[in-house]
Parts: sequence; structure tokens; C-alpha cells
Amino acid sequence: MRSPGEARTAVETVVRRAIIEDRDALLDMYQTFQPRPASLGLPPNANVGEWLDRLAGYPSFVAFAGSEIAGHGVLCPENGAGEVAVFVHQDHRGQGIGEKLLRAILDEARRLGLSRVWGTTQLDNTPMLRLAHAMGFVRGKDPCTFHLDLQRAPSQSRP
Repeated sequence: MRSPGEARTAVETVVRRAIIEDRDALLDMYQTFQPRPASLGLPPNANVGEWLDRLAGYPSFVAFAGSEIAGHGVLCPENGAGEVAVFVHQDHRGQGIGEKLLRAILDEARRLGLSRVWGTTQLDNTPMLRLAHAMGFVRGKDPCTFHLDLQRAPSQSRP
């Protein structure tokens, strides 16, 4: 990861399905991860390995910036719907990584035949709420939630 104040350089980002061999690199990313204040306690401050182990049964995606993991996304399907979660390391925020991860998650949700995906965040997590809105999600009755009905959603084409 970059040191504070180090300039960003343009690095190609590759998003792919996470594999078991990514676990150590994900742990490394989360060791220095600084969640936004609006992160609802995820990832957890302690026992990140146990949390990753619990997520291992769900479709997960990793974003690589060069050779390091810059972000992680997960889809937790249940009863025809799925919860989405996206985490981008602070050294790589503002580079479109969250969008790439969320697109991969939505593609997987469609492949699985899910009817709806949803997420939750604090109201002051403006970047996530903007991204969700830009990708067609709408706010739920609880303003901290957002959802996307996949049957009615327009097909998202990849850039």
C-alpha cells in the first residue's frame, strides 16, 4: 500500500472472482484498511480472518491494482435475493474500483437468477450511495438501505 502523501499513479485494475489463494492477500489488505466512518462495522476490527472464512461460501470478488488487492466485494444470496457489500482500500478510492466490483457482483446475481440485490450503509457514506444510485439502485423505506430489482433493471453493459 502507498505511504501517506504518496502520489497516485495510474494502474490498470483487474476484477475477478476470488479464489482460496487470495485469502492471505485479502488479510494483508484488511490489516491496513481504514473503513469509512459510515461502514456499519464492516470489515470487523478484530478477527478479520474468521470473517473472511464465514464469507468463503459466498461469491466474492477481488480488485487488483497492479499486483496488490485494492478492493473486495461479496454477494450473499438468500431466498432469491442477495446482499451486496463492497470494500475499497483507502489508497485506491476514487478510481472506479467500487463500480467495477459492484458490476461483477450484479453480473453474478443475474447469473444466479436473483430477483433483487440490496445493501445497507450509513447516510453519510456518500460515495456508496452515489454509486448505488448511478447503477440503478433505489433507496428503501429505511434511507440507509438501497435495492435493485434485477428483472426490471436495464442491462448494464461493460465499458
